[in-house]
Amino acid sequence: MNCVCFTALGKAIHALSRIGNELWLDPMAKGLALRSVNAAHSAYGCFLFSPMFFKQYSLESGSKQGSKSVLPLFRCLTSIERSVERCHISVSTATDRVIIQFFCRHGIIKTHNIHFQESEALQAVFDSHLCPNVLKAPARLALDNLSKISEVNLKISSVFLANLGECG
Repeated sequence: MNCVCFTALGKAIHALSRIGNELWLDPMAKGLALRSVNAAHSAYGCFLFSPMFFKQYSLESGSKQGSKSVLPLFRCLTSIERSVERCHISVSTATDRVIIQFFCRHGIIKTHNIHFQESEALQAVFDSHLCPNVLKAPARLALDNLSKISEVNLKISSVFLANLGECG
């Protein structure tokens, strides 16, 4: 996979590292899915990058790896934006490694070989029809509004129920 807009990929990795310590790279026909779940399996996050996001995209087998090993590669996104021209991600099943290459200015190539475990794809198990509330918004708008919420207050009002047969 050749990626030109790798800062979006880096931001997705940063967001998923806040959810859990493991990161699933799941190449599919619909695109590359980055997934994470916390240890209690109570929080799940997924980013799907379509094949059009990449200059070149081909399917490989999925892999699971610690996001803590990938996170340092994308730690300082502003310096990466300035120095890196493109990013190449490939999976070598023979050596059980994910190879991330940053092609920098002046012909410098930084190659990172990260060990991975072969695993099944991580999927959230829930019924979507049991989730009546859906919130869709651009990322910047959602971040601006959610950052202003400091505390959740629930208001409880009194409700009186009466049996119509008794009132009559």
